[in-house]
Amino acid sequence: MATLTALSGRLRSELGDLGRSFEETFTGDGVTKRYQLTNAPVKGSTLIIKVQGSNVSSTTSVEEQSGMVILASAPSSGAVITVTGTMYRYFTDVEIEQYVNTAFLEHARSTTDTAGSKATLLTLPAIDEYPLVLLASTFALYTLATDAAFDIDIISPDGVSIPRSERFRQLSEMVTSRKEQYRELCNMLGLGMYKIEVFNLRRISRLTNKLVPIYRPQEIDDASLPQRVRLSIPNYGDITPEGDVLTRDLSMYSGDDFEISLKFSINLAGYTPKSEIRLFNTGGRAQVGPVILGTFTITKLQSVSGGIYDLLKLTLSKTITADLPRTAYYDIQLTDNATGKVRTYLTGKVFTEKQVTL
Repeated sequence: MATLTALSGRLRSELGDLGRSFEETFTGDGVTKRYQLTNAPVKGSTLIIKVQGSNVSSTTSVEEQSGMVILASAPSSGAVITVTGTMYRYFTDVEIEQYVNTAFLEHARSTTDTAGSKATLLTLPAIDEYPLVLLASTFALYTLATDAAFDIDIISPDGVSIPRSERFRQLSEMVTSRKEQYRELCNMLGLGMYKIEVFNLRRISRLTNKLVPIYRPQEIDDASLPQRVRLSIPNYGDITPEGDVLTRDLSMYSGDDFEISLKFSINLAGYTPKSEIRLFNTGGRAQVGPVILGTFTITKLQSVSGGIYDLLKLTLSKTITADLPRTAYYDIQLTDNATGKVRTYLTGKVFTEKQVTL
């Protein structure tokens, strides 16, 4: 299971930007509140600032990128100020996490987990972690190369030459090398932005102007219900704004009792919940339905003893999960008992893995 902290640590290892401890000492003059560290960038959460042995870290602000320490008040003249903590060579934690998040959005834009849902950092397959870190390293190296591009070569009158452009050239070569390494891994492992994919061309009916559906391939002797592939439909620029309904997919195992608790930010005491599983998420003449495959048994609970009812426990018996198809749809609706208004709070797919032991 990948985490942002773990991936950030791997990225720092790739860049050679590991944290190092430091300690610096200053002397107060009764006026100065701002002190410039010779080490930067720093990790602000690790800094311990003491004035005459008294810890003032909680009242001190730190500019991590520049290494500037700003005290709440100027120490008295002759007061000893000590600053200890962790420093880095190139990037702050915020910058590293930004590179990782950006790389994840690009690398895993079409990656799914084992249930077929869009992958998150927590569900990202382990084999995707190193290519993602490689992609993030190219972003970081681009930043360093941009900074080096502003340097100019220095030639002194006595013939001493300092070719500052050499650093830009080296960084550019490193970026190219890392990009090629990322491309090669993606091609060979079938991952990320350069994975080799096989696409099915979608046909539009001349009579109805509707897309002809595509179904998952099945063995010739498999008599189960065909599973329709839910592909994205081009909107031709007609974008619908996002609504308030959250999306969360559920994963079940056929023939097993299912139970899940979902936390809400409202008091559920005055609401009546209802949740059904249907074969299709919409009705219509071109589809079979509405087919109700099961109804959740819902119980209201308190996350904190004596607190508000903010948990819904959804349960489904094994007799119902045994007959569920591979993919179905559900949502959770709450009816306000006072006004009778109905609102949907959650929706998503229900993935069911077929059982082996009967």
